[in-house]
Amino acid sequence: MIYSITETAKANQLKPYEYLKYLLIEIPKHMEDRNLDFLEELLPWSEHLPTECKK
Repeated sequence: MIYSITETAKANQLKPYEYLKYLLIEIPKHMEDRNLDFLEELLPWSEHLPTECKK
């Protein structure tokens, strides 16, 4: 699963380490959420990703 996330990040011109770090910080913030709409903002092609994740 990590390999797939890493390769998808690379294919979308992201820095894999920064992207994985961002996911591991953001996902736990939503553990109690019943609404999964926040996941759209975490996808590798999302415009909402921080600039440090982008190459």
